[in-house]
Amino acid sequence: MISRRTVRRGGSLLLLVGELVLTELSPLPAAFAGPDACEVPDELMQIDEKLPHLAERLHANEPVKIVAIGGASTRGLAAGSPNLAYPHRLQEILARWYPSSPITVVNQGAPRQSAQQMLERFPTDVIPEDPVLVLWETGTTDAVRGVGVDEFATTLQTGIDELKARGIDIMLVNMQFSHSTATVIDFERYLDALHRVGDVNDVIVFPRFEMMRYWSEQNVFNFDGVVKGERAALAGKVYECIAGKLAQAIRIALH
Repeated sequence: MISRRTVRRGGSLLLLVGELVLTELSPLPAAFAGPDACEVPDELMQIDEKLPHLAERLHANEPVKIVAIGGASTRGLAAGSPNLAYPHRLQEILARWYPSSPITVVNQGAPRQSAQQMLERFPTDVIPEDPVLVLWETGTTDAVRGVGVDEFATTLQTGIDELKARGIDIMLVNMQFSHSTATVIDFERYLDALHRVGDVNDVIVFPRFEMMRYWSEQNVFNFDGVVKGERAALAGKVYECIAGKLAQAIRIALH
């Protein structure tokens, strides 16, 4: 498990006309820095937990279904198409790496939902798909709405318990990062809660927030001066990086 002591924290909001409007897209780069743009420090890819059910399915060369449940960034709205979102990109990568097992990643992203609202969709949007792995991207809406941190943690625990009882592996995915909005809302308590629940349950927490913060601090991406016409293409590139790192995290957890 990636310790909260080794990563940094923050949040993603858009302040618009004096009103807080939730968005799950961080400010996007004005330029993409090439093949090394997706690199992150080694500590962000230190994963001790395993994905035993997924490993068993791949070892047997059996079909694999993964469900990604989350918000607008999971759906790929900023890039303009679910085919450009990180779940679809992840499916493409895993299919290349594990050609003996047909792999499907089902995108169940829906914008502006709290963890509780996502949990309420488990019986209709997750469990019937019979996944071997669930990627649960959550936390932003809870922080924006001021959902109690204990309530948020309890919701995560309930979802994890339900999935584990059905023999389903879980990966939690935390928020996106934006310098321009980190000062508007303090996401620290929600990030801490998410990582704490992951630690207690031996569940991988994919540090999307910390990776995006690193890319910003290293000026891998230029987060300023993005014109509207460039946003969709740039969002697709960011999603591609996230998908690549998710695929690496999954591969590490299989060994």
